[in-house]
Amino acid sequence: MYKFNDFSVLQEYLDHLGLFRMELGLERMQKALQRVDFRPGEPYLVQIIGTNGKGSTASYLESLARMHGLKTGIFTSPHLVSVKERALVNGKKLPDKAWLKAANLLDGSCGDLELTYFEFLTLAAVLMFRDAGVDLGVMEAGLGGRYDATTTLEAGLQVYTCIDMDHTSILGETIEEIARDKAMAVRADSTVVLARQNYPQAAETVQSTASGVGSSLYRVQDFFVQKDAGTYFTGEPDFFVGTDVPGIHGDYQLQNAETALVAWRILSRRFDLKMDPQKCLQALQDTFLPGRMHVVSRDPLIILDGAHNPGAMDRVHSFLGGLAIRPGHIVFTCLSDKEIEPMLQMLRRFYPARVLVPDMGSGPRSMDRQELLSMMGDGAKPLDDLEGFLKGLAPGDDPVLVCGSLYLLGHVYRLFPEWMKKKGIALF
Repeated sequence: MYKFNDFSVLQEYLDHLGLFRMELGLERMQKALQRVDFRPGEPYLVQIIGTNGKGSTASYLESLARMHGLKTGIFTSPHLVSVKERALVNGKKLPDKAWLKAANLLDGSCGDLELTYFEFLTLAAVLMFRDAGVDLGVMEAGLGGRYDATTTLEAGLQVYTCIDMDHTSILGETIEEIARDKAMAVRADSTVVLARQNYPQAAETVQSTASGVGSSLYRVQDFFVQKDAGTYFTGEPDFFVGTDVPGIHGDYQLQNAETALVAWRILSRRFDLKMDPQKCLQALQDTFLPGRMHVVSRDPLIILDGAHNPGAMDRVHSFLGGLAIRPGHIVFTCLSDKEIEPMLQMLRRFYPARVLVPDMGSGPRSMDRQELLSMMGDGAKPLDDLEGFLKGLAPGDDPVLVCGSLYLLGHVYRLFPEWMKKKGIALF
């Protein structure tokens, strides 16, 4: 008799595992992969590691591969509304039966391993990808690199996005320590793509680690040249990328698109496919990831962005400032293990915008609202009715930015499910 005969039973089990429970170490994953007879390369996997831009880069890369004819799988985290968002095949959610088959296999073969929430979902994703016969699976790392569950999958290509300050209580208090943890995922038999980095120390750490183990490394900046009209990809074939192609708003998203293009250049050769400039541009244009500079209303202007660390907040501020967009209200909260004071410093740069803090409950990583309000001072107010506030906005009202936590955005999307399906409205 199978344990999981209905998706609701599986959902209850996942809730029991605990979304935020972490136990560092790779032993459980290694044992589980042996028991389910997972073999590296079946399917071929790409691991996306970094701090900011992982989800966007993964989405761009999956879109590029699918546009060129590959059957794709993509695993990302966290989800916003439904856990089914985490594992997609050809951009679509998988049916209940696929989830239940993978879950029952894991329960029958690995039930004694006490897998964590993230480990269980990582394994379920690769099993579903294998069953679906995908050609390429794109796997976003959860936290760090050294002990992340995705590292045990032995991906053939490892893509490093921007490394920034985040999860300092776990990964280290300096950029060097954080980069070192993430770089420890590099393997000798993999190929590495390194995105442009804000911190030279981060780039140096990944490069030296790759060199030390003998891994091939490609720097994204070596494949692009800047000209008056914008950005050109010089990866054979050469073509103009521009600055307004990516389907996800934000000039910093151009860097994520560039990283995905370099990764796809390598993969296209691996799969013996011709890299088609028109297909590349169309794939970037079609990419949509909710919660990343997601404009859900033009007038009044409402923007949802998952920026949840100082580096991401800085990029949001710079991008909106470049468009002369000054939010009148910022709906903000964050998790308790984040770099809170540096994030609040970024928020103060939006002054005179008023910060509104909703009550997100008392979860294991939730930031106490009263404590957050006291840290912010007079510029912040409690927001008791988030749904009413957003519904009450009218044309001509000041712009509203919702940011600080993907879990906050998930709450907003549950209140307004139509926004989840709505591709962002152009800002310019």
